[in-house]
Amino acid sequence: MSRIRLVVASLIALGLCMPGFPVAVAADDEIKLTFLGTGAPRPSHERYGPAILVEAGNYKIMVDAGPGMRERLFQAGGFEMLTDVDHLLITHLHFDHTISAPGLWLTGWLFGRKVPMNVYGPEGTAAMMKNFEAAYDWDIRYRKIVGVHARGAELLATDVGPGVFFNKDGLKITAFNVEHLPIDLDTGEELGLEGATLGYRIDYGGRSVLFSGDTRSTPSTQIIPMGQDLDVLIHETQVPAPGDSPEAKLANVSLSVHSTPAQVAYVFEKTKPRLGVYSHIIPPEIKSDELLGMTDYDGEMLVAEDLMTLTIGDVIIVGRAEGAGTDIFTDADVVDQ
Repeated sequence: MSRIRLVVASLIALGLCMPGFPVAVAADDEIKLTFLGTGAPRPSHERYGPAILVEAGNYKIMVDAGPGMRERLFQAGGFEMLTDVDHLLITHLHFDHTISAPGLWLTGWLFGRKVPMNVYGPEGTAAMMKNFEAAYDWDIRYRKIVGVHARGAELLATDVGPGVFFNKDGLKITAFNVEHLPIDLDTGEELGLEGATLGYRIDYGGRSVLFSGDTRSTPSTQIIPMGQDLDVLIHETQVPAPGDSPEAKLANVSLSVHSTPAQVAYVFEKTKPRLGVYSHIIPPEIKSDELLGMTDYDGEMLVAEDLMTLTIGDVIIVGRAEGAGTDIFTDADVVDQ
């Protein structure tokens, strides 16, 4: 089957990141993804909270900022990566997608970034970032007084809606609504919570990647029209917890706002990306083989793991990012001039 061939190719490509081999770097017409966290709200030693780094041209863009993102980013690329990311896309305002936003913003600034952190997300994002600024006002003023550079401490946040909101240097980012707001289980109608949840499509150099965000993915999902002629489609999933324990019942409360493997298979079948990818996996302990076995789809697909990389070009190369940067700050050359 095609997914077996992909696994074999992945094992070969992993050699690119083993000692003695160069780490894959995206060319001018490629997009590189680094999966820093492939889990969800539940703590996990293997799957940190949702966060994916996108490298396209001169841009380094974080999609969501889940728990542990800063540490995974440092693990993947050292101080060079921590200080180089200055764009953040937020799919929605759940804590497991936003809690590391201050860590990304302030760590990058403290250790050398001298340009603002730009944040984009749905309604309420700008207000949340204002609250982060207020929460850390004393911290920032303290560090400036003792001599940390003033530039780079700015946090510039913009609420966005459906449509193209970024189009520069050949990089286009399009937001679209996804189905993650609470619903009445009997009627399917939304329960009136304000705000929105977004998915994103990124196009660069003839390459493309789509992030589903958290979503139910019904047949009317906007992922299907947005996902046509696509290289990589990254989709979340939740597998129901078995049994009727209080813990299982609480875990299954979120089934109405997440996608089962069957729903994801339907989306993949309707979009036919070059590669379908599972990330934001609930529960985080489910095995890749189990998840693939539940997904009735014959196209190329895989289950993302933390620190996995995808380089999207004429071929899609699967690798691993770890230890590529400088871990000792005074050995690094990362302070913007």
